[in-house]
Amino acid sequence: MAEQGRTRTRLLAAAGELFAARGFRGTTIRDVATRARANVAAAHYHFGSKEALYLGVLRAQFADIRGRLAARGAAPSRAELARLDDAEVAARLRARVYTMLELLLGPPPGVHGTLMHREMVDPSEALPVIADEFIAPVTQELHDMVARLAPGLDAAAVERCADSIVAQALFYRFTMPILLRRWRRPAFTRRQIGALADHITAFSLAGLSAARPRRGGRRAR
Repeated sequence: MAEQGRTRTRLLAAAGELFAARGFRGTTIRDVATRARANVAAAHYHFGSKEALYLGVLRAQFADIRGRLAARGAAPSRAELARLDDAEVAARLRARVYTMLELLLGPPPGVHGTLMHREMVDPSEALPVIADEFIAPVTQELHDMVARLAPGLDAAAVERCADSIVAQALFYRFTMPILLRRWRRPAFTRRQIGALADHITAFSLAGLSAARPRRGGRRAR
């Protein structure tokens, strides 16, 4: 890798760590350059502004997420979903939940979860880009999976069900310090991540089954 490429990589890595630790407003270009062993001019050369650097970090994070989901078959297209049976779609959902938990909980917890947590608590000017460019595509994929598993749900119900699945994973990230203290553990383990993925998937599938309209417009009881 050429020196400019190495500098850009170091800047992105340093920026990710600092934005996660201090938030967007608490981080300066100079802080990032110092952490990356680069000068401020180099940071401006590669990214132009702190906002562009922040988006660069987020784009790298979401590209990694997209790659993981694709590699695990957890981002099937609508056409692919239509060809799969219910058990195969459920397996894809489990892979997606596992990937979410892995990114949020680790071990070790990734930068992505902390960045998104900070963005929700103290939104930056980048929030519209995050919502439209990053969140919308992955949300639509989950909506498609929910609609396939629970045919007959209207769009609002699909959205609520998908949000409920994501919320279960987020619970463990946002309450991680108290949960680890309660369990007397230093960190989540791979085994726990797998068990949580199994639980969230089974719980969600049961909820989707109950939410599906039955004949006469009534939902399952």
